[in-house]
Amino acid sequence: MNKRIFVLSIVLIICALIGWYIYVGNQANQARSVQAVSVDWWNSAHADASAEAFVHWNEDEPAEIPVYCAKCHSGKAFLDYLGMDGSTAMVVDSPGAINSVITCETCHNEAADVLTMVKFPSGVELEMATGDALCGTCHSGLSAGIAVNETAAVFEGDDVIPESSFINPHYAFASTTHFGSEAQGGYQYDGKQYVGKFEHADGVDTCTSCHEPHSLHMRKDYDDANLCAACHSNVSGYEDYREVFVDGIDYDEDGTVEGLYHEIQGVQEILYTAIQLYASEVIGEPIGWTDQYPYLFKDTDGNGEIEGEEASFPNQYTAFTARLLRTTFNMQFSIKDPAGYVHNGKYVLQLLFDSIEDLSEVVEVGSSNLVRPE
Repeated sequence: MNKRIFVLSIVLIICALIGWYIYVGNQANQARSVQAVSVDWWNSAHADASAEAFVHWNEDEPAEIPVYCAKCHSGKAFLDYLGMDGSTAMVVDSPGAINSVITCETCHNEAADVLTMVKFPSGVELEMATGDALCGTCHSGLSAGIAVNETAAVFEGDDVIPESSFINPHYAFASTTHFGSEAQGGYQYDGKQYVGKFEHADGVDTCTSCHEPHSLHMRKDYDDANLCAACHSNVSGYEDYREVFVDGIDYDEDGTVEGLYHEIQGVQEILYTAIQLYASEVIGEPIGWTDQYPYLFKDTDGNGEIEGEEASFPNQYTAFTARLLRTTFNMQFSIKDPAGYVHNGKYVLQLLFDSIEDLSEVVEVGSSNLVRPE
């Protein structure tokens, strides 16, 4: 009996060793070489030493990145933020070095390996998974809707605020959009309920489960988009992401139920039209948006477009009221996370709808039967 048990034990150990050998072999085959990872990184935006995100301050005197911007626009300053230079962690102590891209060392170090907390521009601090917290630290924007109240606290809704300027959430703030009301990134109106973190699906609910962290492309065959096709049958390629439906509601009232990207764009257009009407009729200073800093300009000829010299910094719009600050902030929030429809489309729509409702108190808005997502 004991001999039989002994033999059986030996067989089980041998099977376990064989299984382990096969597993390790498969893992080794699947592991990508350092060279392959490096090629991905070199071709990514994080390594683009000529990008505006890294060279914007090169001609400044002195040539350095202000503390306010340095954390995300200088790899060396991010190491400062992590405390890897011996300084206090979670704060940038000095201006950042120019021409310093996001390198291996920036994200692969002992402080980065244990980072799980992200500070959002609203002042909220949220826990994220290790790895994702690295993404969220920079992809959270620079300003939140709460800044509007701080600027306009003593002004009535339609009084022009002296020496006012557009409050811009910045750009590429995917983690802020993803966490919705928890991160409090948009201008959230009192008395309104907003969705929190977008709970997608098992396996696709974190930054790095969808985005390859070195190339920054979508994971699992970026070109044929099968990451999404498993659940969204109308997705057969990357270009189809924008066609993904959510709940079959025609949010922009154009008579067609479209992918959420297009529904958001339609509602953006309604809001933008209302903003232009408000600026002309209530403030008396026509306004226009174009994709150039500082984004909002005086529409001097009143033709509804920002063209030529109108898109110059001296012509930036300055006749802001509290109402205009909050509605333009939400419009910009919906534009500057270009994948907001994926990260948390309902949160984006809620901000747009509430801004339209805000403006409808004083101007005639074309669409009055809009359905706010819950």
